[in-house]
Amino acid sequence: MLRKTKSTSTTLYTFFKPSSPKQTKTDVNEKNLLINETNDSENYSLISDKICDPCDPANALPKYQLEKKERIMKGPFCPILEVYPRSKFGNTLRSFNKSWYLSFDWLEYSPKLDRAFCFPCRMFVTSSGLNAGYTDLAFTQVGFKNWNNATSKFKMHQNTKNHSHNVKAHSDFLNGKSINIVLDDCKTLLISQKEKQRQNNRSIMRRLIDVTLCLAKSGKPFRGHHENMSSVSKGLFLDFIDVLKKYDNVLENHLEKGALNAKYLSNRIQNDLLTCINNVMKRTIQSKIKNRTVSIMADETSDVGHHEQMSVIIRYFDEEKCQPIEYFIGLQRLLSVTSEAIFNSLSIQISNLNIEWKSVIAVCFDGASAMSGKFNGVQAKVKELNPNISYVHCYGHCLNLVLVDCLGSKNRVIFDFFGCVQLIYSFIEGSPSRHAVLERIVQETNIKLKTLKSLSTTRWACRSESVSAIENNYLILFDFICINAKRLFTYSNNDIT
Repeated sequence: MLRKTKSTSTTLYTFFKPSSPKQTKTDVNEKNLLINETNDSENYSLISDKICDPCDPANALPKYQLEKKERIMKGPFCPILEVYPRSKFGNTLRSFNKSWYLSFDWLEYSPKLDRAFCFPCRMFVTSSGLNAGYTDLAFTQVGFKNWNNATSKFKMHQNTKNHSHNVKAHSDFLNGKSINIVLDDCKTLLISQKEKQRQNNRSIMRRLIDVTLCLAKSGKPFRGHHENMSSVSKGLFLDFIDVLKKYDNVLENHLEKGALNAKYLSNRIQNDLLTCINNVMKRTIQSKIKNRTVSIMADETSDVGHHEQMSVIIRYFDEEKCQPIEYFIGLQRLLSVTSEAIFNSLSIQISNLNIEWKSVIAVCFDGASAMSGKFNGVQAKVKELNPNISYVHCYGHCLNLVLVDCLGSKNRVIFDFFGCVQLIYSFIEGSPSRHAVLERIVQETNIKLKTLKSLSTTRWACRSESVSAIENNYLILFDFICINAKRLFTYSNNDIT
C-alpha cells in the first residue's frame, strides 16, 4: 500500500512537472545553493528587521559630539558572518568577502543593507576644508554593493584624495586631543605667557622704582631742561636709566625692543611713581599705628619759594621695640597762617592716615600764639574735639628761649662771645681771598677743617654748631688771625711811610 502511494505520487509529480532541458550535476548544485542562500538571506533579513546593531552603517550618525566621538573610537563595523547574502551579477553569484577586512582596514559592512562603506569617509564627510565639495556617496551614504568589481573599486577609492584627507582626519582625531583639552592647553599657554610678561614688567618697574627712591631720598631733581635723545643732560632720572641699561639686559631689552608707548620714562610716569611710593608708605604707617594712641608734632616755616609750609610728624610707642617711633607724614602748604587755617590743614593731614582726634593724646607746637593760644589757637581748637589732649610746648624751642633770654641779652659776656663767633664767620667767609688763606693753613698743618657755621635766630642748633666749629678749628683760626694781623700791620706801616 505504501509503495503504491509513493509510486502514484511520483507519477503525478512527473506528469505535472513542466518540461525542461537536461540539467547537469553542476547546475543542480548551483540551483540548490541559490535556494539555500535565498532562504538564508530571507531568514537573515527577517532577523535584521527585528534586530540591528547600533554601530551598523545603516543607522544615522550621532548628532551629539560625545556620542559621535564614542562611535569613532569604536572603529569600523566589521561583522563576521558564516554566510553573507549573495547577489547575482550576470550569470554569477557574488557576496561580501570577510577577507577584505584585512586588505582594507577602513572597510565596514552593513548586514542590514548588505552594502559596504568607508568608515573614515562616512565619519568625516561633513568636515570643511580640503574635503569641501568632494563626496563619494557610494562609500558614505548609499553604500557599495558591486561585489563583482569590489577589489578594484576599493583600491580606486583608497587612492582618491578625498579618502586620503579623511584618513588623515581620522588619524589626527585618534592621535590628537579633544577640543576641550586643546582649548585648555591654549589657555594654559596664554596664561603662562601673560604671567611671564607680567613678571618681566614687574622687574622693569622694580628698577624704575629703585631709581626714583634714590633720587627722592637725596632730594635731587628728576627733570632736565632738554630730555630728547640728543641732549647731553637729560636730567638725573633719564641719565640714571642710561647708565643702568649698559649693565642690565632686562632694562636694555625693554628700552631697545619694547613698545615706544610703554617705556615708563615720561614725566607723568615719574610723578605717578612718586605718588605710588607715597601711598605705599602711608599705608605702611597706617598699618603700624592702627588702634594705637598717637601724639602729633607740627611746625610751619617758609621755603625758598616764599611759600608757607607746615611739617607734620606723628609719634607713637612701639611695644615690640620698647621705644617711641616718629614718622614724618608730609608737608602741607598754608595759604593762611591763622589758627583756623592751620587746624584745618592739620586735620586733613591726619585724616589721610585714618587718625581721629579721639585717638590723639598730645600735640606739640611752638610758642606762637596761632599754635599755642589757649583761647583761639590751634591748641584750643584741638581740645574742643578732645578735651583730654595735652598740649606740649616744644622743649627744644623752650630751651632756646631760656638761653637767649637769660644769657644772651642779660649777660654781656655771653652776648659779646656770640658776637665774636659771628664776626669770625663773617670775616673769613665774607672774602674768597681770606678763605683761600684758611685753606692754605689747613694744607700746611694737615689738620681736618670743620666748616664754620653762622648764627641764626630761628635755628637754635646753629649756635651749638658754630661754637663747636670754632673749638675744633681753634689752632687753625689762631694762625689765620696772626697771619692776617701781620698783613694788616704791614699795610698800615706802608701807608704811614
